[in-house]
Order: sequence, then structure tokens, then C-alpha cells
Amino acid sequence: MKAILVFIDGTICDTRSREAFIGSVDFYQREKLLEDSPVLGSLECLKDLSQRYEIVYIGARPDFSRFITEEWLRKMGYPKGALYLAESQEERLSLIDKMTGKHDFIAGIGDRWDDNELHTKIGCLSIILQEYAGKWDRVAGRIEKHHRKSKVNENRIQLKGKVEGLARVCPLLLSKYGGQLWEAYLGSVLEMAENTREARRTEDLAAFEQHGLDPTDLRDAAKLDDLLREEDWENNSVYGLQSFELVEATKDRYVHKVTYCDYSELWKEQGRPDIGYQIHCRTDMAWWDRPAWNPKVRFEQPKTLMQGQDCCVFIQSIPKNTIT
Repeated sequence: MKAILVFIDGTICDTRSREAFIGSVDFYQREKLLEDSPVLGSLECLKDLSQRYEIVYIGARPDFSRFITEEWLRKMGYPKGALYLAESQEERLSLIDKMTGKHDFIAGIGDRWDDNELHTKIGCLSIILQEYAGKWDRVAGRIEKHHRKSKVNENRIQLKGKVEGLARVCPLLLSKYGGQLWEAYLGSVLEMAENTREARRTEDLAAFEQHGLDPTDLRDAAKLDDLLREEDWENNSVYGLQSFELVEATKDRYVHKVTYCDYSELWKEQGRPDIGYQIHCRTDMAWWDRPAWNPKVRFEQPKTLMQGQDCCVFIQSIPKNTIT
């Protein structure tokens, strides 16, 4: 799970009622600290973010205030999370190696520019809000936008490495086995699809039911594809690597096209889109033709980017008078 580093004083905790005691031990008296109020909007925002991210707190406070700080966080209703305390900026910077070894930070939220120094050392998105009055209503959107962009970059890097590796190995295999290589590969994918059909049928039908959709209506199949692409984008290894466009959706026919594909671009860079077609495109039939969720559905793929055409076209249809 990705993590968000949240500064305490000034960012989520309004300490102004204790300003007269700054510099003295009284500044951290339990009774006074527990009277601090949450910065407007911070509690609601962090509760929402905690559904997707780990929340990690950091404060410019002495370590003896740890239990009081934890009590304040609980009393105010902030999400549970690890707490790091260090009075000086140098000490907080020295905590970075310890923190990054335990947490995978996607963003940091603070109210001072030296908080930005921490975020820079971590290598995460830095959000600096106005002290005691941050615009928390904008925070979640900024983090999600950054996270999505990071996920796309991560997927592209992983795919590039995969394609480069295959582009070195596959020509050697082709020189040894010829066209039989691709027939064997396709056969293996088809066999794997058949062996997993029942399990996939259960999962697919559960997804249709969860969203109140009908697997016998290809308009609903189009809706589900759209929903699934968006719902699990954090764990989707192809998220952001293709551009989709719906062409047609009726009860018996669902057509969409892919107008951009990183798979195609990377294989073209290697000068071997023919290999890319065999690995990534020709095998689509294993999953799209007579899919587990409705074996009446038939699949056609008249165009692909790998073969030099302007888009990939995916057609699923239910022939009239189909008998299963």
C-alpha cells in the first residue's frame, strides 16, 4: 500500500491556543495539547485517503510528547498510522532512511517549505498547504492525479523491459523452431484459457452481478469493461498503456477499438511488430471468443496496430439462433 506523510503542527493541528507557551515544557502539557483543534477539512480528507493509502504522521515535537500526540490523534478521530517525532529539521531528515525502509510514499503534506525538503528527499509528491488554513478539499484530487501518472510510468517501464527481453529471445527461438513456435504458443494459451474457464466464469458472473449487469446483453458487457478498467487501476499492469474508443454497443454486438497501444509502439521500436502480434494480439481470441461469462459470444479482430493498421478493432457478437 502506498503511504502519505502528513505533518502535524500547522498542517492538521491548530496549535495557536498554546502560542504563549512556545519554548517552554508547558507547550506540551497534556491538558493544553488536547485542547488543540483539527485544521478545517484535514480530518475528513485523511479519513477518505486512509481507505486507499497508509497515513504516516511526522511532527516537530520532542519524543516525550509521543503518547500525548497519539492521544490527540485518537481523540480527534484521525486514521491510525505510524508516528515519527523529531524537534529539528536535521533530525527529521535523518529519519528519512528509516521511514522509506518501512513505507512506500506517494505524497507528503505539510505547511512549511522545510517540509518540502523532506518530501524531496523521499522522492514523492510535495503538497504544501497554508498554515492552519490549508485547502484540504483539493488534496485528494492532486494525490490521485499524481498516483495515476506514476502508475502509468511504472507500467511503461515494466512493459519496456519485458518487450526488450522478448525481442532478444524470440528471434533465436524462431530461428530454431520456425512458425511452429507460434502455433505451440497459441495452443498453450488456448489450453490455459480452457483450464481456467470455470474459475473465470464464476469470477466474471460475480462481477456482472455486483454491478447489476446482464451477461447476455453486450451493452452491459461494454459497461463492465469500462468499469473494470477504471476500478482497479492501481493493480492493473496495462493501465494507461492503451487508448480505448467505443464504436458500437447493442444487445447482440459490442465493438470497440484501440487507437493507441504502448505494446505496439515498443515492438515497432524493436523492429519486430510481427512478434508482438503473435504474443499479444493473436492470443486475444483465447479470452474474447466464447468468453467464460457467455459462451454464445463470438469474436473477430479485423484490424490491429501491430499489423500496421490505424487501430485495433475488437468485435464481440451473439449470432442469431445460436445453440449452446
